[in-house]
Amino acid sequence: MKIKEMIVVEGKEDTRRLKEVFHHIDTIETRGSALSERTLELIKEAQEKRGVIIFTDPDYQGERLRSLINQAVPGCKNAYIKKDKAIDYKKHKVGVEHCLTEDIIESLSCITEINEVECDVTYADLYELKIIGSKNSQAIRDYLSDTLHLGYNNAKQFYKKINMFNISKETIIKLIDEYNEKNVVKQDE
Repeated sequence: MKIKEMIVVEGKEDTRRLKEVFHHIDTIETRGSALSERTLELIKEAQEKRGVIIFTDPDYQGERLRSLINQAVPGCKNAYIKKDKAIDYKKHKVGVEHCLTEDIIESLSCITEINEVECDVTYADLYELKIIGSKNSQAIRDYLSDTLHLGYNNAKQFYKKINMFNISKETIIKLIDEYNEKNVVKQDE
């Protein structure tokens, strides 16, 4: 797998880990939770020349950085890693640098892009489809988020991301049907 885009990560350990997996990869490090003007300019320049994939840690600071970069630099691609795949249990830390090779490859092969087109899903649709407001909502959201490679989401974050990535109501309904089929099969066993 060859990646032409620049990968935005939080720190030098993330860069080190990605270079172990992909020898010819270029990264931009935000150097923690702060995002300097210089780093933002570098990301903008990289986006214009090669494209950018944001691959931050699956924690609050990582999501905050991702949001800031997506707002400041339109057109970035996003790669997500599940939190449970990024934990170093011995050190009690979360980060891209702790991920297994196959998890990094999977995350970077399933990128999402932000679309400028308006999404056809309303907040009322989320209630109607039981994505929010029912006892099984979290499980449905987790399934949808995993399948669509959106990272972990509470109800508000899920709504924001499906709009940001312009995921159609039709796609969501199809995935909910898949989820329901899988869970009916599990209950029958």
